[in-house]
Amino acid sequence: MADKEKDTKKKAIASARERRTATTSAARAPTKGKATAPATAKAKVAPKRAPRPKTPARRAVARPATRVVRPRAAEAPRPREEEKRAEPRPKIAPQPLPTAPSGHAPLIGPDGKASGSVELPAALATAAPRRGVLFQALIASLANARQATSATKNRSRVAGGGAKPWRQKGTGRARQGSTRSPQWRHGGVVFGPNGRRYEQRMPAKMRRAAFAEAIAGHAANGRILVIDDLRFDGVEGDRPRTRDIAGWLARVGDTGRAVLVTAEREERVGIAAANLKRVDLRTAGTLRLADVLRAETMLVHRPALEVLAARATVGAQS
Repeated sequence: MADKEKDTKKKAIASARERRTATTSAARAPTKGKATAPATAKAKVAPKRAPRPKTPARRAVARPATRVVRPRAAEAPRPREEEKRAEPRPKIAPQPLPTAPSGHAPLIGPDGKASGSVELPAALATAAPRRGVLFQALIASLANARQATSATKNRSRVAGGGAKPWRQKGTGRARQGSTRSPQWRHGGVVFGPNGRRYEQRMPAKMRRAAFAEAIAGHAANGRILVIDDLRFDGVEGDRPRTRDIAGWLARVGDTGRAVLVTAEREERVGIAAANLKRVDLRTAGTLRLADVLRAETMLVHRPALEVLAARATVGAQS
């Protein structure tokens, strides 16, 4: 019975295989006929086409790296540009400074031209030449102007380092008591600046003598000009502009680096002269020795002459 069952199974498997091969061959046969038959028919019926001319291959051409800027159409200029072109600002060539007799200074008017001379006080016109005192006073004034705010931290001011890094003996390494010692990274600084003062005290008589000698040197060279009034021609309103003061200085002459000394604080003139790099504005009380020596020309307001003379008098009281 077992042999019969095996034979029936083998026969069933063989019949199934035969069915599969038959179905696959039947499915393939019509596709081959359909694919080949129309192609052969078309090849016989369709006329031959003329061969197309071959187009030449395009070659890559390197383009120049420069850009071609096309000029725009001429536009109508703006009204503001027309005004500038129609009325160009006149340039004033610097002229030599006006002169005055010995012991006097030229008097400059609002138009920038000399209208006479003014006698200078004796303390400003003549002073005893004391070059050593002048040098000492300059060094003292520059030293006193230093703020001396630089400071460093020593080992007691650096945060941390309270614990001992390792025990005293038995490690084979050098003994250390804190990680904020100067030889450690992030440690304190040895002998760094801390509260240093640069002040230099100088007697008042020496300071006044040096101040008088510096001003007298400008007076001897004809570099002191007295301004009659702080009004400038061509100024609309009470507040002058930077270009007004620049034009007025050009009419005065070749002043170079100048310092303008006024009797009181003139805010309107100070705002206008702040943009001029070669002009400093000081009052008679705030004028320093370094300002006098740095300037090539001194422009002094007439009421400020008395205050400068009081500062330059050796026996005067402050």
